[in-house]
Amino acid sequence: MASVFQTVYAAAILAALALTIPAARAQSIPAEQPAFTDYMAQRLQREIGGAPVVVSGPLALSVDALQVSVERVFRYCEKNPSTCPQASEHYIKGVAQFVKAQNAPIDRAAVRLVVRSSAYIQRAQATLGADGPALQFRPLVDGLVAVAVLDTPSAVRPLDERDLKKLGISQEQLFDMGGQNIRATLRPLSEAAKPVGAAQMGTVGGSFYEVGRVALPVDWAPLAAAQNGTLLIALPTTDTVLYISESTPLALDALRTFAKTVAGKSPNPLSPAVLKWTKEGWEALP
Repeated sequence: MASVFQTVYAAAILAALALTIPAARAQSIPAEQPAFTDYMAQRLQREIGGAPVVVSGPLALSVDALQVSVERVFRYCEKNPSTCPQASEHYIKGVAQFVKAQNAPIDRAAVRLVVRSSAYIQRAQATLGADGPALQFRPLVDGLVAVAVLDTPSAVRPLDERDLKKLGISQEQLFDMGGQNIRATLRPLSEAAKPVGAAQMGTVGGSFYEVGRVALPVDWAPLAAAQNGTLLIALPTTDTVLYISESTPLALDALRTFAKTVAGKSPNPLSPAVLKWTKEGWEALP
C-alpha cells in the first residue's frame, strides 16, 4: 500500500511529487514560464487522454476540478537544466497516475477512514478552489476530523462528493462503509489494545488505519470498561495511538509529555490533544 495521504490532494500531492524526483530543464524544454506551462499542459494532455487540460494561470493547470501547479518543477528546472527531461516526464506521469486513479471506478472494499487535523483538511479543500467538490470528513473533536479515503495500490486519496455520486450513497453510508472495512481488515481492537493499569501506557500503531479506529468511538467501549471506565488517548502521529487508564494530573502530564516526544521525532505529527472516551464519543481535555 503506497501512502500519499500525507501530501495528498491537488497541489499538495503534486508538489510532493515534484520534490521527490530528479528534476530539471534541458534545451528541448522551454525556459520561459508561459511556454513551459503550455509544454507541460500538452504533455499532460497526451498522457491522460480524455479529460481536458487547461492552462489556468502562470505555471498552473486545471484537469477537471484538480488544480495542478508546475511551479516547483519549473523552479527546479531553472537550477538543474541537465536533468529536466527526466524530471518533467516523471512529474507528468505521477500527475497522470493520480488523475486516472481519481476517475477510476471505486472499489467499495477499498474505502477506509483516517484521522487528520482540521487545518490539514482545510488546506486540502482549498487546493480544489472555491467551487471544488467537498471532501468527505466529519468533526471528531476540536482540531481533529475523520476523513473518508480510498486505498488503491498506488496511492491513498481522500474521497469527495463526486465519489458519493459514483457510489450512489450518502455521507453517512460512506462512513459506515469505511468503518466496516477497517473492522474487516484490521485485527480486533481487543487484540491490538490490551487494558493497562496504573502508571502504564499502551500503544496501538503501525498504520494510519489503526489511528482511523479512533473515528469509531463505540469500538473502544470494551477497552474503557476493562479499565474501570477510564480511557484517555493521544494521537501524536498519524500512525500512533497512545492510551492510559487514569486521569490524574500526573498521568495526564506523562501522556502529554510522551506524546510530544513521539511527535517531535516523527515526520508525520498529528495532534497534541488528549482525548477522553465517553459513551457519547471522544472529548478533548483542556
